[in-house]
Amino acid sequence: MSYSQQELEALLQNDEFISWVLSTRPEENVQWQNWVQQHPDREAMVKMIRSIREAEKEAANSHDLADQIWHDLQSQLETPVRQMNWRRYIAVAAVITLLAAGAWWFTGMEKTEKKGLLLQKASKHELIAKNTGSSLQTLYLLDGTRITLSPKSTLHYSRLMSGNKREVSLEGEAFFEVARDANRPFYVYSGNIITKVLGTSFRVKGDEQIVVAVRSGKVAVSRKESTTEQFILLPNEQVIFNTRQNTLQKLNVTDVAILANPVPAPAVLNYDEAPVGDVLDSLAKMYAVDIQYNHSLFAKCRVTVALDQESLYEKLTVLCKVVGANYEIIDEAINITGQGCN
Repeated sequence: MSYSQQELEALLQNDEFISWVLSTRPEENVQWQNWVQQHPDREAMVKMIRSIREAEKEAANSHDLADQIWHDLQSQLETPVRQMNWRRYIAVAAVITLLAAGAWWFTGMEKTEKKGLLLQKASKHELIAKNTGSSLQTLYLLDGTRITLSPKSTLHYSRLMSGNKREVSLEGEAFFEVARDANRPFYVYSGNIITKVLGTSFRVKGDEQIVVAVRSGKVAVSRKESTTEQFILLPNEQVIFNTRQNTLQKLNVTDVAILANPVPAPAVLNYDEAPVGDVLDSLAKMYAVDIQYNHSLFAKCRVTVALDQESLYEKLTVLCKVVGANYEIIDEAINITGQGCN
């Protein structure tokens, strides 16, 4: 066998693997296709899962299921796949369905939703995040920026935030905690208003009346059609744009609640002897980005690390240093390469 029962169990709990198994176009994921082709028993196992058409038994837990498949593949590996007793693996269907339903994985999908936050592709490079629920939702951009999106609000943004400036478009209300980058200013487009920052926290809200209020740092607010009329806002200052009257007014903030983010900042991500694959998969979910790596190659890599509120790229740099790997951006995906762990 090219893997142990424990590794097979981990596969059944891997959101990326599950998404690929359920995909109607599995050939588009080169990483998993190559993984399958590396050993014949992998192809047999994948075919076994894909051949299931309906759930006729209660779902087994992933440990028991992995044990069953692993031992049966050992004894039946030389048997032609078409002759295997597929009915023994009907339980896989329910497990796959349950895992896929709760997965927060965006690779290869046009859209995905979890707990009121809908993510969908607007184009190859642009994502749209919609808060379809009744509670606040948090987005993490790859540069380290955290955005708290209010209900019924929509944000358009670039998946990888590449280029010499960072840009997002907002419909509705959001609280921004922008990661500082002196070389790449951050722009928020909301209606007829442009907000430019380098690194700060502020709120943008409104439709007929757009309000930009600053909690920390400094921002510049201007109209889209004119950069001559510009207001520089410092902490506890705000600009109110009346869309009907087409007026901009700078005021002090009187309602301090507008400067607060009800969603607390996430704690430091602490991992103690955790499989590096689990860490990478968690980061892929957190940032809604495709992180590709050879699962079997890194299966034995474990890390003890604390990942603070830096950007995804800084987090990946730390992880890669620990396991002796490298990462590069290829198209819209992040590819991890290295020698793996013995």
